[in-house]
Amino acid sequence: MARPVDIERRNKIINIVLASGRATINELAKMFNVSTETIRKDVADLSEKKILQKGHGIVLPANSYTENPLPYKISKNADAKSKIANYAASLVKGKKTIFIDTGTTVLQLANVLNMFEGLTIITNSMMAANALSDSKNELLVTGGELRPKSYSYVGAWTLRALRQSKIDIAFMGCDGFHRNGPTVGSYRELEAKEIVIENAEKSILLADTSKIPTQGLYCYCSFSDLDRVIFERDLTTSEKEYIPELR
Repeated sequence: MARPVDIERRNKIINIVLASGRATINELAKMFNVSTETIRKDVADLSEKKILQKGHGIVLPANSYTENPLPYKISKNADAKSKIANYAASLVKGKKTIFIDTGTTVLQLANVLNMFEGLTIITNSMMAANALSDSKNELLVTGGELRPKSYSYVGAWTLRALRQSKIDIAFMGCDGFHRNGPTVGSYRELEAKEIVIENAEKSILLADTSKIPTQGLYCYCSFSDLDRVIFERDLTTSEKEYIPELR
C-alpha cells in the first residue's frame, strides 16, 4: 500500500486532472514540489487503476470518467472533497468490511481506498465500483436497477443484497440537510440508505459544507444515527443555524 503522503498527493492529482481535463507532468511536479519522476510514478499507479491515463508528458482522465456527466460534479469543491476523503480513509484500520454510498464526495473516498488492500468493499455506486475495479480489495457490487442520474443501483435486487450485508463502517453521502439529519432527493435511494444505516456497526457521513443550505426531499436518518459527520472544516455560526443538531 502506498504511504499516506503518496495517497494524499495522488488523490489531489486525480482532482486536478478531473477538474481541468488535463495536466502536464511538469505542472504537477511544480504544484507538489516533487520531482517529475515522482509524478510519473504516481500517474503510472493511477493509470494502472484506470483512474487516469498518461500521454506524452500529459495526464488525462481515464475514458470511464470522460464518458459520463459526473466529472463536473466531481470537480466541484474538489479540494474540500479531497480533504474529507483523505481524513475518512485514515479512519479505516485493519481488514474491515466497508460500504461506499453513492455521491461524488464518497466517490473521492473510493479513489483513496483504491490504494489500500485487503478490505472488503460493498457498494451500490457504479462509479465507485469502477474506481475500485482494479484495486487489491474484495469488491462486492449490489447490482440492481441502474438509476442513470446518480449512477446508483436501486430497487428490490439492491435492497436484498444490502439486507444480507454485514458492514463494519458505512461511509454515507447526502444531497443536503434537514434540521435533524442528512437528506436525499430520490425515494429509491432513500430505501437503500436506510437499510445500510440499520446494518452498519458504524456510520459516517461525508459532506462538503456547500451542501449545508441545501435540502433534499427525504431525510434518511437522524444525526443521532450517525457516529460521525465529516466536513472539510469547522462549521461557522451561521452554518450551525441550518443544522442545530450538530452544534
